[in-house]
Amino acid sequence: MDLLSHDVPDWARVLAHRAPGDHADAVQRLARWTTPAVVADVLADSGRGLLAQVEGAPAGRDWVAECGGLLGAVLVLAEVDAAASALRSAVARARSRALAELVLDHSLVELAAELGVTRQALHKSVRGVRGL
Repeated sequence: MDLLSHDVPDWARVLAHRAPGDHADAVQRLARWTTPAVVADVLADSGRGLLAQVEGAPAGRDWVAECGGLLGAVLVLAEVDAAASALRSAVARARSRALAELVLDHSLVELAAELGVTRQALHKSVRGVRGL
């Protein structure tokens, strides 16, 4: 059973982590091998099931077959990587904005000690966010 069987997604929603200009190429490649629902399920699982199967671990679902074989699985794993990269970028931006707010009321030394990083590393994280 698909994790998202109650809500059949389209490619645009499944690939929301991609820049709009990247959708067409990704859809063209993926659509030859699998469906948006399968890619959505793999992304919802953070790729764990597919990774386990590719690594030879038993899986309750034949992820590789649902991806259209190993080539499709590689393409879907690339989407997991792209989604993770987009998330890392968003987290870094949010963290920098939050740190920039914190340095308005706290010293870099105090915050660095609390976060377990150097003052220089903290300064690098917030530099440019508020002109610091």
